Amino acid sequence: MSIDPQADTVDQLILDHLDHSDLTETAKDLVIAALLGGDELASVLGGATPRRPTPPSPDTETPEPIGTYLASIEVTGFRGIGPTATLNLVPGPGLTIVTGRNGSGKSSFAEAAELALTGENKRWAGRSSVWQEGWRNLHATESPRIHVRLGVEGHRNGATVECDWEPEAGLNDGETFLQIAGKPRQSVADLGWAQPLELYRPFLSYAELGGLLSGRPSEMHDSLHRILGLGRLVEIETMLKTARKEMDDRRKLAGAQLPQLRTALAAHPDPRARRAEQALSGKAADLDALAALATANEPTTDTTLVPLRQLDVLDLPERDALVRELERLRGALQQIDDLAGTPVEEARALARLLSDALRHHHSHPGQPCPVCGGRTLDEAWAEQAQAQLRRLTERAERLDEAHELERGSRRTLRSWLPQLPPVLAVDLSAEGVDTDDARAGWQHWDELIGSADSHKIAESALVTFDALTTVLQPVKAAARLALERRQAAWQPLADQIRAWIDTEQASRQSVQMFTALKAAVTWLQTVGGSIRNDKLAPVAAEATDIWNTLRQESNVDLGAIQLAGTGTNRRVDLKVNVDGVPGAALGVMSQGELHSLALALFLPRATMPESPFRFLVIDDPVQSMDPAKVYGLAKVLDQVAKHRQVIVFTHDDRLPAAVRHLQLDARIRIVSRLAQSQVTVTGDAHGDPARRYLDDATAIVRDDDMADEVRRPVVCNLIRDALEYTCHERIRTRDFRAGLPIAETEAAISEAHGLRPTLALTLLSDHRRAGKELNQPLERLHPAARRVVAFANRGAHGGSSGDLAGLVSDARAVVGRLSQP
Repeated sequence: MSIDPQADTVDQLILDHLDHSDLTETAKDLVIAALLGGDELASVLGGATPRRPTPPSPDTETPEPIGTYLASIEVTGFRGIGPTATLNLVPGPGLTIVTGRNGSGKSSFAEAAELALTGENKRWAGRSSVWQEGWRNLHATESPRIHVRLGVEGHRNGATVECDWEPEAGLNDGETFLQIAGKPRQSVADLGWAQPLELYRPFLSYAELGGLLSGRPSEMHDSLHRILGLGRLVEIETMLKTARKEMDDRRKLAGAQLPQLRTALAAHPDPRARRAEQALSGKAADLDALAALATANEPTTDTTLVPLRQLDVLDLPERDALVRELERLRGALQQIDDLAGTPVEEARALARLLSDALRHHHSHPGQPCPVCGGRTLDEAWAEQAQAQLRRLTERAERLDEAHELERGSRRTLRSWLPQLPPVLAVDLSAEGVDTDDARAGWQHWDELIGSADSHKIAESALVTFDALTTVLQPVKAAARLALERRQAAWQPLADQIRAWIDTEQASRQSVQMFTALKAAVTWLQTVGGSIRNDKLAPVAAEATDIWNTLRQESNVDLGAIQLAGTGTNRRVDLKVNVDGVPGAALGVMSQGELHSLALALFLPRATMPESPFRFLVIDDPVQSMDPAKVYGLAKVLDQVAKHRQVIVFTHDDRLPAAVRHLQLDARIRIVSRLAQSQVTVTGDAHGDPARRYLDDATAIVRDDDMADEVRRPVVCNLIRDALEYTCHERIRTRDFRAGLPIAETEAAISEAHGLRPTLALTLLSDHRRAGKELNQPLERLHPAARRVVAFANRGAHGGSSGDLAGLVSDARAVVGRLSQP
């Protein structure tokens, strides 16, 4: 797997640092795995070895994005624009300043373009719904519509982004699509601008300008992070931190569960619980001993459980075997009974007598019988005696065999059941086991079998056995039930022990991996800080250069710009020096300086080479800047416009004036709003707002639908604006040529409150000479000058009457003379 084929990608930079790190091999493997993705990291956490990414080919080049410019913005029925109005632009590098008084509708063009191209407007973002309710123009007779025509490098026809609304549709319900000449409609998403808009957003409103620094510190940090491609660092660090937390949780889990296990063991009466407590008492738990206890069927030291187990296995022989043995005993007894008290006994005695006589005959052949002294014991007698002896012996042997069979059967019966088992003498009543009847039944059996009366045994053994069986079965059942109760009580705890053993084993295995992950995260944070600031350095340098141009007579020097902090504490550190003394930017800078600094941070981001947007739309950046910084702004915009299309919307005439004074190239577009929200856009080749004011006054004079009580003060105010602007221009040009500081000139202008003091500063170089001594210079300027000034002053407050058209004509002549130094 190869890494992103871009020069100096974050992945490659991390790998380069990793080659020279002192991390353990495990920690290195974890970092590499995180570079390859979550699945690879999971494999390494499971013991696998990651594949090292291959570096990008040295001849791989990242294609430059196709540049896009704005060719025109056409708006209908949106915000301050009623009937269709179009702002035509030159799709290419250069500075365009769109001017117009407040309420002229100029910002509606900027907001319309932003909404059509981005789907949102930052001016309204985060505000209440009231801000979005007035988006439809009240004077429009057509449904709202925005068409933004784009000029695309390498494409002759360009493209148009169109946003249309149905009559009753809400702001967010419009249909937006992309139209390329000769092709079907497409989604705006096909432009592929989703990520570039997030990274290099080319729109900046006055509200955003203030919010760049006054918003949450993390917002600017994250914005710079994304632009510099450093989001990858966060992604990798997050993966490692997540894995570290999982390992830490796994490492601590057994310890967290141990108190619960100890409590359960302490409350359990089973002796195995005591042994388990002992196995847990050491510095490290004896897992083998715990496992043996969790799987053991019985504790060897339990004096109650052993008898229960013995009773459970106390079985009697099969009854059929007993029946067969008793049949043999009865058969033997029958034979004995049949032979006992019969000639068999006499035969046994005669056999003994004949046997003795035969032995005597063998010793004394031919001798008379020693008992009776009668018959001679000769051979004939011997043969007869032998035959009789055999008959008598055979009868005696049958009787002996019957007795032996009886004795063997009794021995079998005695060994068939052991004597009374000691377990039947154990008191198990606490376990619900009553052995009294079983013990009595067994004793009865023992007594019967031990009896000398074989006939009694033969008659009563089966009955006694059946009685014993009857009383023993409930005992065995009670013992089994007691065992099951005990096992049921132990089993949950045994399961808990086994589960804790598994957790503890996983915890022990996690310790090494947690240590490696902790080291990997710490290392990455250190290396990431270095990579961040290396990546930020060019942007910071450009921002510093822009600030140095914008600062114009400011005593604030911008120092290092650094990405700092992590998590919720992430921020951009802006180091400044005030007259050589270090300070915090937000605490020591004025509003105008903060806006200038915000602009210095915005421009490098919006003009990154990777951005497809070759245009910038900046709405009202001049408002809070002091005069000196306006000149600096003009210079900065001129530099940016050499390689970008810069479109600035402003109601402040100071920016066009600064452009003229500095003799910078700029296109001036003038937006005027007439009755019924009719907005017109005209070019001003000379860039003269005074001319624009007078043109607006002429248009209002000709508007027959406007009431005279409304028309008259508006026209007079426009004449005053034209006169004051021309005075300001003349003062600035005079002082600029004289080499006076801009701040001194602007201070003098700000002190001249009102039209006559401004004219006094212009014609007499002193705003305090606005009384009668100003009349003569006015008459020298133009014969109608005094009348125009007086009329404009009175009429601005509704206190004049007369020919408005003639007044505007005279005012145009006075302005023309006044504009000549």
